[in-house]
Amino acid sequence: MVSASAAVQSESFSLPRLEVTGVGDHRVVHLNGHRIALYPREDRLTERVIVTQLVEVSGLPAKLVAEIFERHFVTVSRWRSLARDAGAQALVPERPGPKGPSKRTRKLEDKILRLRSQGLSYRSIAKRLTRKGLKISHTLVATVIQEHEQNQPMVLPGVEASQRNPPQALPEPVAAPTIGATTSRYAGATLLYAALSRLDVWGVLSGLQPSVDPSRHAGWRQVVAALIFCFALRFRSVEDLKNAEPRDLGAILGEAASPGVQTLRRKVGRLAESIDPVDLSRELFRRYLTLEPVWEGLYYVDGHFVPYYGTHRTPKGWSSKRRLAESGHTDVYVHDARGRVLFFLSQPLNDSLARAIPSLVQEIRAVHGRQPFTVVFDRGGYSSKLFRWFDQEGIGYITYLKGRKARRHYPLAKFSRGWFALDGKRTVYRLYEKRTRIRGPGLVRTVIYLGDDREQIPVLTNLQPAVRGAKVVHCLRLRWGQENSLKYLLEHYAIDQLIQYGASQEKAERVVKNPRRKELNRKIRELRSETENLEAELGRILESAADAEPEAVRDLRQRLEKLRRSMTRLENRRRNTPTKLKAAELGPQAQRFLLKEDRRLLVNSLKLAAHNAERLLALQFDRHYRQRKDVLSVFRALFHLSGTLTRRSAQRIEVTLERPSPEKVARALAALLAEINQDHPRLLGNGPALHFCLRN
Repeated sequence: MVSASAAVQSESFSLPRLEVTGVGDHRVVHLNGHRIALYPREDRLTERVIVTQLVEVSGLPAKLVAEIFERHFVTVSRWRSLARDAGAQALVPERPGPKGPSKRTRKLEDKILRLRSQGLSYRSIAKRLTRKGLKISHTLVATVIQEHEQNQPMVLPGVEASQRNPPQALPEPVAAPTIGATTSRYAGATLLYAALSRLDVWGVLSGLQPSVDPSRHAGWRQVVAALIFCFALRFRSVEDLKNAEPRDLGAILGEAASPGVQTLRRKVGRLAESIDPVDLSRELFRRYLTLEPVWEGLYYVDGHFVPYYGTHRTPKGWSSKRRLAESGHTDVYVHDARGRVLFFLSQPLNDSLARAIPSLVQEIRAVHGRQPFTVVFDRGGYSSKLFRWFDQEGIGYITYLKGRKARRHYPLAKFSRGWFALDGKRTVYRLYEKRTRIRGPGLVRTVIYLGDDREQIPVLTNLQPAVRGAKVVHCLRLRWGQENSLKYLLEHYAIDQLIQYGASQEKAERVVKNPRRKELNRKIRELRSETENLEAELGRILESAADAEPEAVRDLRQRLEKLRRSMTRLENRRRNTPTKLKAAELGPQAQRFLLKEDRRLLVNSLKLAAHNAERLLALQFDRHYRQRKDVLSVFRALFHLSGTLTRRSAQRIEVTLERPSPEKVARALAALLAEINQDHPRLLGNGPALHFCLRN
């Protein structure tokens, strides 16, 4: 017998002595040494009645009784109020959830199971059974079906019903020993471990020596895996993980339960402090190219503006969606011709793409090496200074011609046919080549092609004529792969999400336009306009009548002289007013703040790693599925396949996934699992080896 005493001796000798002790699953109440009550711990009604009666009869203070019974003082006061108003019946604990009669009946369960046997989905069954006055949810349908499946006896395959033995007479199957088995609704997401191992994400992070705060569980590997699976399973944010099943998510992390949201946020902060997120992006960039070289050395560069709606005065940038300038920051991404995202940099000051490209080129050169490569970008990077810099560095570029010359049209007779073949598909273009003089770089090769609407679109490049014009045009049009990739990352991985709060004041000495000079210019314009109007009025008076009134003419001339003197004074003041000033000289209202980005850069790097891992597996899956148009949508649904993780030994875990209902998808997945098993992926990079199979 285990006894847990909760006695509290009153300081006053006039008050009775109350003791509450625990005996097994019961609680015993003693008053002045006499036992007055014995009740089960789960009997909440009896405890409420005893507490209220003790306060009303014994004379003990309500606060003291609440402390002895380990209840809050306000709770005890509420019980007393209920008992006074409606007696002990009011103390009966209310049933949680809906208060009406239960919808679930035996007849309803039979209907659900019968419709399920016909192949209907949970939502279809719920919609069919819903009628006026009775709404059936798909959650109730799922609960009934899952409970029915769990209660079904195990049936050996290939044994007829008449030959089945009772459960206790079944022979033990010959199989590998089972140390432990865990069922998880996210078992399909463990497929990502195979791609993460190929990308060497764990090796990259180990080389950077990350660390999180010491804890009994959830080291840096579990934290990284939790972030990757968070977005691979399409949870919109770290906070959205509170809607995940902790045990199911913990099973694929090698833990009894996944870390909570607050724990995960704290550990992400420590992780971002221990490593440089930009170094992580650089090393992952290097591994991406090691696994799959960039086709034709083509790197696609584009900026993505992320708006900010907080209270800090952050720099403004151009939002192409809203077509206006607003607060935020710009991320510049690097892709290859296949639409694979390779690297990104943050531009908190919203520098133009032309200013951001040189720093990106240095990052590319550090990974690509001294071999020649080509940078492809849109009109946002158009700059004669940038073109001249490319020529000096010996780097190729392809972009659109921008400005007045881009709208010039040429006779269609000058256009000739050209073609380029990629992946077995030939694309034919109508082309015309010329050279365009640009101030700075001089004459630049220009390839003009006819668009779908017979529009003439000029393309600038410094590539040699040995590179055919059709290839130049086709390489530029492949830039839409980058646009589609950014759209996919925005919709499915929330790359524009605000990860952390806080901002720091901009330290750089920023030069801004002088607002005093702007105000002087405005006043001078107003005076000049007023002077011109008075001069015109005076001219009309003098021309209309020779005998004009002298007083009116004299008054106009005096006003004109006064305006000219005022304008002269303002012009002298403007001459002595500097055009630009340092922002610090204009006071706090001109100071800008830069958002803290260490956690955001880290999480976005892991988002890109998760996206590349998903893309790598999806393309491998498509070799068996053979339907490129919907392979991404089909494959990401496989992450939500439920299954069982069975630990066969200390170094081997068997992942048994539920078989997808479409047979074509099931066959392709089975072939993919056979290929993955040959690579022997490991849990968290250094854990037990994973072996995948489908449930028959």
